[in-house]
Amino acid sequence: MSMTSTQDEDNLAEPADQTAVTGAALTKIGKVFQSQDTKQGFIDARNDANQALAENKIILKNRFVLESVIGAGGMGTVYKAQDLRKVEARDTNPYVATKVLNNDFKDHPDAFISLQREASRSHLLSHPNIVTVHDFDRDGDVIFMTMELLKGEGLDTLLSCYRKSGLPKNEALQIIRDYCQAVTFAHQKGIIHCDLKPANIFVTDDGAKVLDFGIARLARESQYKDHFDAGSLDALTPTYASLEMIRKEPPDERDDVFAAAVIAYELFTGKHPYQGKTAATALAMGIKPERIPELSKHQSRALSSALKLKKEERTATVQEFMEAMTVTPKFPIFRTASIVLLVVLSGFLYSAFFRPDELKVLVDETLNTAENCYQQRDFDCAISSANAVLKMAPDNIEANALLQKAKADYAEQQMQLAIQKSLTTANQCLTQSDYICVKENTNKVLQLDPDHKVARTLAIQAQAALDAEELSFASYLEKAEGCFQQQNYPCAIENAEEALKIKSEHSGATAIIQNATYAQGQQQQNLDKANNILKDGRRCFSKYDYSCAIAKSESALEFVPGHRAALKLKADAERAIKNAKGAIKIE
Repeated sequence: MSMTSTQDEDNLAEPADQTAVTGAALTKIGKVFQSQDTKQGFIDARNDANQALAENKIILKNRFVLESVIGAGGMGTVYKAQDLRKVEARDTNPYVATKVLNNDFKDHPDAFISLQREASRSHLLSHPNIVTVHDFDRDGDVIFMTMELLKGEGLDTLLSCYRKSGLPKNEALQIIRDYCQAVTFAHQKGIIHCDLKPANIFVTDDGAKVLDFGIARLARESQYKDHFDAGSLDALTPTYASLEMIRKEPPDERDDVFAAAVIAYELFTGKHPYQGKTAATALAMGIKPERIPELSKHQSRALSSALKLKKEERTATVQEFMEAMTVTPKFPIFRTASIVLLVVLSGFLYSAFFRPDELKVLVDETLNTAENCYQQRDFDCAISSANAVLKMAPDNIEANALLQKAKADYAEQQMQLAIQKSLTTANQCLTQSDYICVKENTNKVLQLDPDHKVARTLAIQAQAALDAEELSFASYLEKAEGCFQQQNYPCAIENAEEALKIKSEHSGATAIIQNATYAQGQQQQNLDKANNILKDGRRCFSKYDYSCAIAKSESALEFVPGHRAALKLKADAERAIKNAKGAIKIE
C-alpha cells in the first residue's frame, strides 16, 4: 500500500457496483476449486485464493471479512471469516465459517427466500453432532450462510490419509456413531440430509459433526408453499447418492441410510464399496461390496443390508444401522434359552442348572468366541466373552489368561489410537501453519509415549516456528508503530495486518489499524480540501492575482503541511511578484 502527498484531479473512480466485483471474484474462486480433483490441486488453489484474499479484502454485508479458504464442494466454498460485529463487541472469538453458495442458488429466483426460511427452522437441529447454522444472507448476487467455525479436519481429508488401510476399527465406529446420531436426530425432526458424504462431516476433538443440514430438504409437508426446493438443484454427490435419488424420486430416510453405509465402508477400508461407481452403474454391472474381515458377522450383515442398492431391500432407518454396527453384544449369541439363563443366574452356580457335559459345551463355545474376537482384535468382544466364561468356570486358566491379554492389548490399542489421532491432527495443523495446535497435539502424544520420535520432532519444529513467528510479529508491530508515528498510515496498516496474520487477536495491532484507518481518512479529507483550494489559487495565478494565489497556497498548506503543489504555487506567485517589481522603472 502506498500514498503520495499529491493526487491528479481526475483520479480513476471506484467501480460503480462493488458488489458485482465481489460476486465475480468469489465466483472465480469457486470455479477454480470445482476444477481441482486432487489433494495437491486443492492445496495449490487454496494458497492462491488465500493470497488473493490477503491482497484484496472481500467483506460481505460490511460485516464478514473473508480471510482464508477452509474447504470447497459442490454446494460452494467455505471461508474463515472475521465477524466485525463480534470484533466491535470485543468477543474473544470473532470468527465464523462463511459458505458462499454456488451460482445454482444465485440464478434461482426463489432460492434466497427458501433458504432463509430453512435457516429460521435451524433451531430444530440443535444437536452436539450437527454444526450450528447462524443465518442465510445475501450481498448483491452473493448468497451465503454463516455457521460456527469448527477446529479439526474434514472427514474427506482424514480419509485421504487412510486410503490403503482404512481407519482403526474403534475410531471408525466412533465416527459412524457420531454422524448417525446426527442424521437420526434430523430424521426425527422430519429433515433428510440428501447429500451426506465425507466432505459434509467434520471431525473435531469433541466428535464428528455433520454440515449442510441448512440446505437439506424437509421430508414432511411444509406450511410454506415455496416454488424452490434445494434438492431441485441436483446438489447431490453421485457416488454417495442412492439409486432413488439418482432417479429423482421423492426424498426418503433410506437415501441417508445408503450414504451413511457407503461412508462407513470407506472408514473401514479406505475404499468405496462399489469401486467409485454410482448406484445405477453398480446395479447394471452387478458389483458387490467385498466383505470386511475385521467386522463381526452381525456388523457385516448390518453393513451389507444398509448398502443394498434397491430401497425396498435396504435397512429402514439410520438408527437401526447405527445400533447394529456399534452396539456390541455383551455375551456371545447362544441358544435363546441359554442367554436368558445366563443373565438371570449370573450370581448363582451354573452347575446347579446344567449337566456337566452341557456346561462344558457352553464354556467351550464361549471361550472359542472369545479367542476368535481376540484374533480379529475386537477386544471389547474378547473381554466380554472371557468374563462370561469366568462366571461359568471361575478357575478356567485359558479364559483368565485371555482376559488379561485382551485387557492389555485393548489398553495399548486405545493408546495407539489416541497417538495416531493426535499425530494426524498435528500434521494437519502443520500444513495450516497452526503451530500452537501442533504443540498441543504433540504434547498429548508425548504424555502417552515420552520417547515418541515423530512427535518430538514435530514439537521441536513447531517451537522453532513459534519462536520465528514471535520475532517476525515483533518486527512487524515495531514497523507499524514507527510508520504511524511518521504519519505513514498505509505503511502502518500494512505492517499491522502482517502482524495480525501471526497473532490474529492482538489488540495492539488491531488498534493501530483502526487508528491508522481513521487518520488516513482524515488525511485524505485534508488532501481533498487542499486540492480544492489550490484550484482557486491556480485561477488567481492565471489572472495575475499573485497575492490571491499566495494566500490560497498558504491556506492549502494549513491542511496539508509540505504539500508540493501548494509550495510550488506559492513560490511561482512570489517569483512573479518579484519579477513584476523588478520590471518597474522610475523616470
